[in-house]
Formats: sequence, structure tokens, C-alpha cells
Amino acid sequence: MIIYHHAKFIAVNEQNDIFEQLWIEDGRIDYVGPAREIPDNAEVVDLHGAFVTPGLIDIHAHVGTWAEVTEDINDANEYSEPFTPLMHALDSVDIRHFSFQHALEGGVTTVQTGPGSANVIGGIWSILKTAGPTLSSRLLVERSGLKGALGENPKNVFGNQYKRKPMTRMAIAQLLRDGFQRAARLSKEEKTEHVKHNLELRPFIEVLQGEMPLRLHCHRADDIMTAIRIAKEFNVQLHLEHCTEGHMIVDAVKASGFNTTIGPYMLTPSKYETRNSTPAIAKIFKEHHIPFAIMTDHPFVPIQYLKYCASEAIRYGLDEETALRSITINAAKLVQLDHRIGSLEEGKDADFVVWSHPIFETEAKVLQTYVNGKKHYEAE
Repeated sequence: MIIYHHAKFIAVNEQNDIFEQLWIEDGRIDYVGPAREIPDNAEVVDLHGAFVTPGLIDIHAHVGTWAEVTEDINDANEYSEPFTPLMHALDSVDIRHFSFQHALEGGVTTVQTGPGSANVIGGIWSILKTAGPTLSSRLLVERSGLKGALGENPKNVFGNQYKRKPMTRMAIAQLLRDGFQRAARLSKEEKTEHVKHNLELRPFIEVLQGEMPLRLHCHRADDIMTAIRIAKEFNVQLHLEHCTEGHMIVDAVKASGFNTTIGPYMLTPSKYETRNSTPAIAKIFKEHHIPFAIMTDHPFVPIQYLKYCASEAIRYGLDEETALRSITINAAKLVQLDHRIGSLEEGKDADFVVWSHPIFETEAKVLQTYVNGKKHYEAE
């Protein structure tokens, strides 16, 4: 038993409690609440007036897959075909990659990572802890969504650069529909065969059966509407990734009922379709009760700056409580992992961050980051 005290433990629970002690045993939270008498056999850690939050969660990043130093060894995009549903994050992630260390330095303890957005269908994402000795020990969800992309990226990579399909948004939508149409036509036995032997249509079958969502990169308002339209056509669960112009069609996004991951908005417009990006989208979505998490899309905004992405949303009117929730418990809810991560509550994984100041103060610095109760980062 390890007991942490002399700190403000910000639970990010339903009541938004702030507690006085955190007890950890076997990698899980055994108790968090008002100060109790400390057992004789406990190890006690004095945090000297620090501030403690749950470990931060980024549910849209490419940690461990994007080379970053040179594009030549980038393992995030399989550029050979526009339609690569069998690519899988776990076959690209390098747990030794320095981006995992950067995540810990920024207090990020969980990431959803995988294929980028060059392909109409890029492959399968996974959700990982940012520390642990092996890939399997870090794994939270092996198949967390089928990643696809609409708009400029597939057009530019395949149409403009390789002079092949898709050259238009029409072709992107057709390629996307094709996977679902072929999967839907399979007999029950054929579907079983595809899933059992990891054949090409397996991911589409899993999405059609509600076993994982479709996660579509979409910036422009018309691309967002195309994503919603296709998801409705096939009655599948959709997660809108980026949703950059969502504030311009906010009623339609709300009416769709789909979740969103918004950002990264701490960038200059790198392409025409992101010219209307604004951190104000967080406040607007909050006001319209649209569920969202804030992302870095690492390496486009470095993963260690996740809290600054939330801070930027505060500067544009979002309240601090919602900002913190967007990178902790609300992010966990959007990937159905809130029973394990995202808040300081009994029985949950002991993922937490020790800050020098309240998280959104300018001076706030990560002093320590813990994953599964073990300290994996300490500031020098």
C-alpha cells in the first residue's frame, strides 16, 4: 500500500471533488477521499502541496507510429493503396519511440494511436498506456476503430500525386461505401470466415456489427456531412475526427448524435480545408451538448502539449472544468474506458499526474507521471 498526501487530489468525478489522500495498491486506486489514519504498514509519499489530476488521455494521436525525424521511415500511412483496412496500429507501434517519453513528460498516460489520413481506409487503431515493458502490457483496446479519411489528404496523395483514384470527393465516398456494401452482402458463413482469418472485409463486418466504430477524418463542413450520411446509410457508429468546421454546421452535428474529437487547432492552416479551424469550437460544442474530446493529433501538435490545447480552448471561452474533462474522463467515456481510466476513483487504474500548480496555470509543470501506480516520469 502506498499513500500519497499533502496535495490537492482533483478527482474529476461526477461531483468534481477535491480530496486529501490517494491510496494505491497493486496498480489500482484503493481509496481517494478525506484524510484517514494511515496504517502502520503503508509507504507514505509527501507531495508537498502539489496538485494531482488523473492521467491525461489523447484519443487521436499517432504516438509511436510516426517517425517524426524523417518521413522516409514513417509507419503511419501505407501509401501503396487508398484502401488498406487490414493495416493495424499494433504492427507499426514502436514502444521505444521517443514520443512515448514526451507523452509522459506532458502527463499523458493513455493514447489512441494508429494509421494516419493518407488513405480513404487506413486501418485499425488501438488504445495504449504510454508506459510499460511490452506492447501487450500497455494494450487497453486492440481494435478500437476503423480509421478512414475524407477530403484533401486522400485526394492529394493518390489523385494529385499518384494520378489514380480517388481524384475527387465522389471517389472517396464510393471507396468507403464499397467496403460496407461488399461486407453487407456476405452470407453469415462468409462473414465468419472473414473475421476468423482476418480477411479484407473483417473490419467492415466488425463496424456493421457494432463491435467498433468507424472513425472518419473530416475537416470541411461538406465532408462532415458526407461522413454522417454514409454512417446513417449503413447504420453504423461514427466518431467524427477533427470535425474542424463543425461549429459552422453545429445543429447538424448535434442532430447526428455522433461523438467528436476536435483539433488540433494550435496550428497555422496547413491546407485549405483547415482554414476555419478555431479553438472556439469547444465552447460551441459544450453549449450545444455535443460530446467531445480535445486531441493533439501528435506529431502535428506534440503530445506533451495536450494540456495546452485544452488551455487554448479556455482562452476562447470554454470553462476550466470542461477543458480538464475533455482530456480525462470525457475522453475515456468516448472510447468506453471510463470504468478504468479518466478520473481518480476507487477501483480504477492508478494513472495520475503530479503538477507544481493547478493544471491550467501558466507555471504548471509536470513533476511526476504515474501509470498503473508506477512512477514513469519525474522532472529533474
